[in-house]
Amino acid sequence: MIKGILFDKDGTLIEFNSFWVESAYSMIDSFVNEYSKDNRIEKNLEIAHLIGLDGNDVKEDALLAAYTSEDLANVISHSLQVEKHLIHKRINDFFYEEVVNRSDQMKAVGNLVLLFKKLKELHFRIGVVTADNLNVTQFTLKKLGINEYVDFIATADTYKKKPNVEAMQVFCDKYNLQRNEVIHIGDTMVDMEFAKHGLLGVGVLSGVSSEVTLRKFTPYVIETVEHLFDREGRFLFEGK
Repeated sequence: MIKGILFDKDGTLIEFNSFWVESAYSMIDSFVNEYSKDNRIEKNLEIAHLIGLDGNDVKEDALLAAYTSEDLANVISHSLQVEKHLIHKRINDFFYEEVVNRSDQMKAVGNLVLLFKKLKELHFRIGVVTADNLNVTQFTLKKLGINEYVDFIATADTYKKKPNVEAMQVFCDKYNLQRNEVIHIGDTMVDMEFAKHGLLGVGVLSGVSSEVTLRKFTPYVIETVEHLFDREGRFLFEGK
């Protein structure tokens, strides 16, 4: 029986493209202007391609969509021939500043306060597992108004990144759950790989991945997290 739900953040709880695409281009431009002396236009395009940007969209397997700031730093530092630790720190600082300064542009995927309240009324333990850092995640959950409903947060700077099992195991240990009592909800292939450590994965179409891609990993694909409840208000996986 399901007792715990772990959510991804970007693309699952907040709209991904409307916020992070513009921020990513701004970050790339800043780095290229600082560290690249020649061919800046070409270098901008190169880095954008490397991290998975495709115009105003993000590719399904993009580093930007499912991987950590350290993963981004590996690629960007190599492209610009700059020490990784310098780029890594700058990325972390940049993303936090972006979240704080542009928080009014952050769009929740539906009425998350109502959704999380209903889940807590059903006595679910709720966690968020994301490739972002802790400061960004805590600020985001507070901005969304759902921080009080979240029991557990796992980020790339506090636990091993998805799809490693660590975050799920710690969540289970902390709340006396079995892994087959936990589901994970996310929008990427990495999320679905992580979900294999639990009972099942639920793919959402509010992020970067297509239904065709998500169904390669799970039969459970919904439009958004709001569809965890049917029209009669019943939890979609009641009895599982």
